[in-house]
Parts: sequence; C-alpha cells; structure tokens
Amino acid sequence: MVVTSCFMLSSSIGSLITSAAPRRWRFIPTQPQTTVEAEEIQSVLSSETFLSSPRLSRLLSYLCSNHFSENPSFLNEYRIGVEALGRPADFDPSKNSSVRVEVHRLRTKLRGYYDTEGANHAVRIILDDGHYGIQFVPRDAVASDASEGSQGFHIPTEVHVGTLASNSSPAVLEGCTRARVRPPFPAKSVAIAAAAVVVAIVAVVGIARELARAKFAHTSSLPPRQSLGVVPVAIADKAPILILAGYQKEKYIDRDGNAWGGDRYFHGGEAVELNLPYIQGAVDTTLYRTARTGEFSYDIPVKPGRYELRLHFVETIFGPGTYAGRGESSRLFSVLLNEQPLLLNFDILSEAGGPYQAFTRVFKGVSPGSDGMVHLRFVRDFDQPLVNAIELAPMSGNKMNPVRIVMQPNSYVDHAGNVWGSDQYAVGGVLGGHQKTPVATSDPHLFDGERFGHFTYQIPVAPGRYTVSLYFTEAFYGTVMPPPDNGAGRVFDVYSNGVALLRNFDIYASAGGPNKPVSQTFKGIEPNEAGLIVLSFVPVRNYACVNAIEVTDESP
Repeated sequence: MVVTSCFMLSSSIGSLITSAAPRRWRFIPTQPQTTVEAEEIQSVLSSETFLSSPRLSRLLSYLCSNHFSENPSFLNEYRIGVEALGRPADFDPSKNSSVRVEVHRLRTKLRGYYDTEGANHAVRIILDDGHYGIQFVPRDAVASDASEGSQGFHIPTEVHVGTLASNSSPAVLEGCTRARVRPPFPAKSVAIAAAAVVVAIVAVVGIARELARAKFAHTSSLPPRQSLGVVPVAIADKAPILILAGYQKEKYIDRDGNAWGGDRYFHGGEAVELNLPYIQGAVDTTLYRTARTGEFSYDIPVKPGRYELRLHFVETIFGPGTYAGRGESSRLFSVLLNEQPLLLNFDILSEAGGPYQAFTRVFKGVSPGSDGMVHLRFVRDFDQPLVNAIELAPMSGNKMNPVRIVMQPNSYVDHAGNVWGSDQYAVGGVLGGHQKTPVATSDPHLFDGERFGHFTYQIPVAPGRYTVSLYFTEAFYGTVMPPPDNGAGRVFDVYSNGVALLRNFDIYASAGGPNKPVSQTFKGIEPNEAGLIVLSFVPVRNYACVNAIEVTDESP
C-alpha cells in the first residue's frame, strides 16, 4: 500500500525528474518558475561537480521538483528516503540515518560548487542547515549575508506563535536565530509582505506539527534554561553532572544506577539520533545513541572546585563499513574549555581506531570560569563537530577518580565500599561467568565474571602516571576441566600500550590452584597519545582471561 501510494504521488508530480543520459540528470518543470532558476538547476546538474554524483543529482532534482510542484509535499526523512533515494516502504528514519547523510552531502556539494564552478552565477541554490526545502538566492544576497557572519539562511527551529514576542525577555529573543528570507525579486507592496508573513507563520505551525508527528530528533537552538524554563543551579558538592547530548527525555538510568539527565545547558547545534548497528567498548549503548552536532556550546553551572571532565564520542558516519565511507580527516573539530584550547583538530575516527567504537577523552583539574560555569565550545574545522555525552565529577585533590571495572554485566560494591563499574572499554573476547565454588577472599563476588579470549581494554585516563592492578582466578581448569599434567591449562601475555607486563602468565600456577585469587600490580603506566591505557590480553595456550581491573592515579 505504501509503495503504491508513493508511486501515485510520484506520477502526479508529472515526471519532473528524468535521466537525459547515463549519470546525468535533467530537471523538467511543470509549474512556472523564472528562466534564471530553471537555467541554474540545469547548470548545476550538468556540472562536473555533480556528474560524478548521480545519487546527489537525483536528490537535488527531487527537491527542485517538489519546490516547483503545484502541490508541494511536506518533506521529511521518510518521504525523501522512499521517493528520492529508493529506500523500501518499511524504511525507518529513526534507525537509519542515510537520508540525513545524503542531505548533508548534498549541502556540502552545493557549497563546494558555488565556491568553484558556480562562483560567478547570478543565482544560487541554497539548502539551509536543518531544512530540506531549497531556496533560490541572488549571489549578492549570499555574499551580503556571509559578510554579516551567517552561514546561510536560517529559520528558527521552534516557534511559539502568539507567545514569543509578548512573553519573552530580551535575552530570550537574542537566543533566537534570526530568519533571513530574501525573495529573488522585491515585494510590490506592504500588503503582499504582510500576507507573506501570515503564510509563513501558518507554514511554520504546520511544519511544527509534522515534526512532532514524525518524532524527529531536533531541538530548539534557544538556551534550554530559557526555552525550557530551567534555572541553572550549581551541582551538589559531591554529585557528578551527567548529560546525554541530544537526549530528549528528562532522565536515563544506566545499568550501574547512574542517573543521566537529558540534553541541557546547550546553545546552538542540533540533536540527532544515531544509527548504531553495533558499538564496541560500551555495555550501555544508550549513552551513544544520541548526540548534539553542528557548532554549539555548553555552559554548565557548577560549584567552585576542581572537576574531572569526560567527553564521550562515537563515529557513525565516516570510516570503513559506514554509509559515507571515507576515513581519517573526514571529520575534524576543536573543543574549547573556557575559551582555551582543549582539543585541536580532533578526529574521532582516528583517535578511537575505527567507527562504531566508543571513545572517551578525560581531563582533570577543570575549574569553572568567573561566572561559575564550565564553558565548552565545539568549533568546526572540517565537517560538523559532535559529542554524545558529557560528565563533570568533583575531584579529590589532584587525582583522577579511580577506574574500577568488574567483568560482569552489573556494578559491584566491595567490602570497603568501593564501587566497581560493570564491564566496559573492551574490544573482542567474550563476557561470561562459570565459577562453581566461591573464591576464598573477602570479596568473593569480585570474581563472579570474567572476559576470556583474545581481547583488549582501552581505558581512558587523563595525562599522568597510573597504577594498574589486574585480578584473576582460574575457574575453568582444575574445576570444569582438569589441568594438563604440567598444571598449565591457560597461558597468555598481557601488554600495556605494546609493552609487555606479563609473559607466559599461568593463573593456576600463580594462585596455587583453582578458585584462588591472584593479582598483578604495575606502577608508572602512562596513557598513549589518545589518552588511553590499552591493555592487550594475548593467548599463548588456550584463552586469556581477567576478572577485574583497577586503575588509580599516582599524582601526589
């Protein structure tokens, strides 16, 4: 039924998109438009820039056809995906971001075209950020707008008709993005202009309703404490502040019981939902399923003191196996902390080592500015910045908070009251638990689970030196399976950032038998340039395994 209706809709448009030659698209209008506009469409589609991109040519033709249609459709991701990009009738934009990727590519391609081949054209086709409708804008208007510091033509993403002007303070109104709509030809009278304003308001209301029905991951660029009525209050002395960027609900409780708040304290950018077929290094993928992207900032109110800052990222657009492909340097951006450089030319794909890989950067000693806020600004270098989650946790002295991990699906509190987080940061191996007899120790349940196989832990830390403790017990050989005659059922190596910590390590022999705890501690461990302590467990005979990992800061 959906496919049929889509076909009928396409037919009713009047075959506006046809192929004139292989890999070449031609726009055939059925509704009035200026000669300049029609010629501009044909020039763009026949350009060298677009001849090599048939998919983007088809998408641009579709958008132009809809623009000049007698009954233009309201464009959303589903309609564009099915009608323009050939997606199946059961296409789900909330699980597949391919439309956003293609529209972003088209927007970038158009900008590149007008920087090169189309630089002298009298009219330009504009596809503004955050919108699917095209505009035909005189070149001089674009140049004038750029001179004012704008990147194009912007329409507020959230409009409260009838209440914004009367109820909002000047600060609120300053937070709105000013709409700049310049028709190609001047209006003939004030009455026409007034009518256009009324039509625009009705259109915006309709769009808002459609957006609500479509459940787009899109938020207002207004400061949240104003648009949402939230008054910024500094966090408690010992309570961390946890923000899920782009998350539209009020709160999320992760598997360790931490309460993450929805997106707040931001200015600018856009909230998006990410298509994650899988993700490595995170047991709780909800932390990475949303993001804020674009150019944006966070102004987070905190009490005076020193804080540990954690920024969480995942790359889902670029890299091997992604929809866009490409590789390193496809997305570069910088992060400023209180207007001082924190990350420069940051490349998630390069730092994480691949797409769909959870990655965290850690910074300690972060303090609020004179206004009592921690200011984070994300600046574009090449393609759009993004962040998935932000943590700010109070520090004890100069030390980073300890990292304690148990190889279990849930957190654990030991007899001293220390909290060990559930298994995370792992790449490869299998998480399991097959102890038959409690381990003889004051914390026997610390050893209830294990990760075994050939695997790596990539533990994010701040610059410095750390003590790393590894906890083991042999729960398979000597219990489920008798050890070989020489007592060596399992032998493996452990490396830290490529340097050997353990060679031919045998848990059974080191502990003196099965179900007995044994630990190995190493001091002076430093992270690599990506801020990671990479612990590699490499089998020599049968599988490597580990039960728990502890990383503590050696700073005075």
